[in-house]
Amino acid sequence: STLFPYTTLFRSPYSAFAAIATLPMLITFSLTSSVNPKMTFLTVVVLCFIAPFAEEVLFRGFLFRQLYRRARLGFWVASLFPSVLFAIAHLYQSDDLNELLGIVAITGTGSILFCWLYMKWKDNVWPVFGLHAGMNLWWEVFAVDDTALGGWVANGARTATIIIAVLLTIYKDKIWKPLPSEVVDVEAESTQSQTTPHDLRSVVT
Repeated sequence: STLFPYTTLFRSPYSAFAAIATLPMLITFSLTSSVNPKMTFLTVVVLCFIAPFAEEVLFRGFLFRQLYRRARLGFWVASLFPSVLFAIAHLYQSDDLNELLGIVAITGTGSILFCWLYMKWKDNVWPVFGLHAGMNLWWEVFAVDDTALGGWVANGARTATIIIAVLLTIYKDKIWKPLPSEVVDVEAESTQSQTTPHDLRSVVT
């Protein structure tokens, strides 16, 4: 596969998964928040698409995969390192200690969830990117908060989105027909000693 198979994201079930899972955020924010007056085409592209894609490729597709598949570390150990780095990458959002602790807790926990989703979707970065991009999109469109922290209502909607994403992932094979790339046994692949080293070309399937 190539590094940027653009059409892959829009093939079912990835786009449907992201759209359905983020519905609670769209509905809640549209009823409780106003449209972001500072939003521009550039902020949407960068914050909602470029940044999530880069983060998923680096933190889940590369770091987590290397630790989990190649180094053969357990899930919790393998997901902890990229999740700490992911949380640190969001520290720029505030100077307040309490807010920083909340941001670290939310982004770190979210990263562990994204690692789990990446693993359950057979090391495919597209559904995780779609979910990440959708969550960022509604957060930006409706000016929910200047940071990743949010309030009770925002986090309630975000929690509902996470629950739906987890349920859709657990039952994905009963809801959607697996794509050819998902039929590959990645667990067996990781045990083959004669395979060539994985590089970034194997991150996006």
